[in-house]
This record gives sequence, structure tokens and C-alpha cells, in this order.
Amino acid sequence: MAKKNEPKWIDIHTTTNEYEANIIKGLLESEGIHCLIKSFRVTQFPFNIGHLGEIKLLVPSIEAEKSKRVISQHLSNKHS
Repeated sequence: MAKKNEPKWIDIHTTTNEYEANIIKGLLESEGIHCLIKSFRVTQFPFNIGHLGEIKLLVPSIEAEKSKRVISQHLSNKHS
């Protein structure tokens, strides 16, 4: 059971690439945003099976909008 003062964590990005997840986590943390990685990867398999290969990035709900802007800006710069 969550404590009263604990933040609610929101899924703000999903990937199947572990390197991408860690880069985005570092990017968010460099902006002062707390971030957790929740992985559904099954390391025994060298491939992804539906949701089993997903890696989700979670942030406190109060930082969700800022996080989405930071990620969006990063991805748009990456593709420029």
C-alpha cells in the first residue's frame, strides 16, 4: 500500500531498447526529474515477445508533462 506522501508514478515512455531507456533516464535526471525504469524483458530470450520485451520509464505524476516535453524535444533533435 502506498504511503500518503509518496508520489504516483506515471509511465511516460516505452521502448524495447535498453540503451535508449538508459539514455532517456539520464536525460530526465539531468533536468532534475526523478525517473525509474521498469523492464519486462526476459533475458533468456534474445528477442522480444509482445509486452515481454517492453521497458517503461516512469516519473512522478507531477513531473509527467515536463518529462514528455524533454523527451519530445530530444527525439525531434535526434531526427533533425
